[in-house]
Amino acid sequence: MNLPTARLVPLLLLLACLAAAAFRPPAAAAISRVPTTVPVVALTFDDGPSVPYTGRILDLLLQSHARATFFVVGGEAARYPDVVRRLAHAGMELGLHGLSHRDVRQLGARQAVAQALAERDLLQRLVPGLPVTLFRPPYGAVARGLAPLLARNGLDLVLWDVDTLDWTRPAVAAIVRRVERAVRPGSIVLFHDGGGNRQETVEAVRRLLPWFAARGYRLVTVSQLVEFATPAPAPSSPPPHGSAIFGGER
Repeated sequence: MNLPTARLVPLLLLLACLAAAAFRPPAAAAISRVPTTVPVVALTFDDGPSVPYTGRILDLLLQSHARATFFVVGGEAARYPDVVRRLAHAGMELGLHGLSHRDVRQLGARQAVAQALAERDLLQRLVPGLPVTLFRPPYGAVARGLAPLLARNGLDLVLWDVDTLDWTRPAVAAIVRRVERAVRPGSIVLFHDGGGNRQETVEAVRRLLPWFAARGYRLVTVSQLVEFATPAPAPSSPPPHGSAIFGGER
């Protein structure tokens, strides 16, 4: 049975971006924003999955044909495996957020990576064949040598450049205002779908999705976002010996 074109094109684009990400070597430094002029943004959600908030957020994303990345806690994934499978099957990206939300500075880089790999195994048992290439440390805390050690194990270290502070439950309007004021092309926005009552987050997402659409933003996963990065300019070569430099001295 042929899918309607309107549904087929986004599906093919998602698959292409995931395939490209699979062949991209992990970065040796944290990714907090992607340099680009293309109006693309990655919404990310930490500390889930949870019931009912993860499902409510997913419903809103699907209604807006948006994609997002969910950094899940291993213990919560084991508790709500059906939610994990629903996220994956809906085309959302799943990232790692630790087995039990331990501070990486207390664990140390080696133990943190060992737990990340154990969590990756857990997610891939729940969803066979699931690509898992991203790790976000709880609290955004990093330990010395974490990023290169993650990279050697096929994982990118992901932070953010827009913090909604939704975990403080500051009111829906405050969450929305923080995003509207700070977001720009290439931004990675931090929300939480677990760890407490997240109804304010649900309502903020409900308000923000049409705001993004009205301004021409496309909401993508973190792995998709990286594919839009503007290549860094090549370093300029020094002028040949004896050549003049206009407007200054050699």
